[in-house]
Amino acid sequence: MAQRVGINPRLRNLGSSAGEMRTTLSVVAALLETLTLAAAFTVPGGFDQRTGEIILVRKVSFSVFILADTYAMCCAMFVLFCLIWSMVCDQDESQLLIDRSVLVLIQSFYGTLVAFMTGVYTVVHHKSLWAAILICVMCSLVGISTNRSILFRVLDKLDRKDEARSKNKAGFPLKLT
Repeated sequence: MAQRVGINPRLRNLGSSAGEMRTTLSVVAALLETLTLAAAFTVPGGFDQRTGEIILVRKVSFSVFILADTYAMCCAMFVLFCLIWSMVCDQDESQLLIDRSVLVLIQSFYGTLVAFMTGVYTVVHHKSLWAAILICVMCSLVGISTNRSILFRVLDKLDRKDEARSKNKAGFPLKLT
């Protein structure tokens, strides 16, 4: 079954390390779930003291914050449920659930990142637009760079440039690629 559905080759024969991986993923997912739950109840901008309503509820950026935070929390909860089910499944199904849990947990990280960006933007943009934009750009760069294929391409290019610099310092001519 693991080969048929395209499981990560490193996870095909987890054996005794499956429990360790399950535990690590569970801790990370539980922490993300706790973080997103806390963010949902301590909303950006706070509550109106008179009416108890959320002050920034009509802002589009606040709606994006709530949606991203909810997405991140649901992904983290889904990972926890998958990991619980992986304890009672056969080995192939357990490996599949653990593998897919990693992918869903990454989605939870992305949702948390978007929730952070939009939460900060919602609160800060009217006083300091440059800071809000800078925070959004920084978070976007983190989100983009965590894509595995992009990350490895960037690291490869940086490694090539470092090699070229070190060759140039050693007296070799610099080749531009």
